[in-house]
Amino acid sequence: MKNNYQNQKDRAREKAVDIMYRLSDVAISYGEIATIQDYIYKLGKRYGLIKEFTENGII
Repeated sequence: MKNNYQNQKDRAREKAVDIMYRLSDVAISYGEIATIQDYIYKLGKRYGLIKEFTENGII
């Protein structure tokens, strides 16, 4: 059984992938990209996903 931290980590992973998927068909500014990247970086840092996000091209 997963603990709360693991559930939050799984949700963070899903959220980052969902954000990247939604942005694939939208034109956004560099400022918006920077803001989103910062958010995803902080999310990854909180749950130890920086390496995974970097390897998968999310950040």
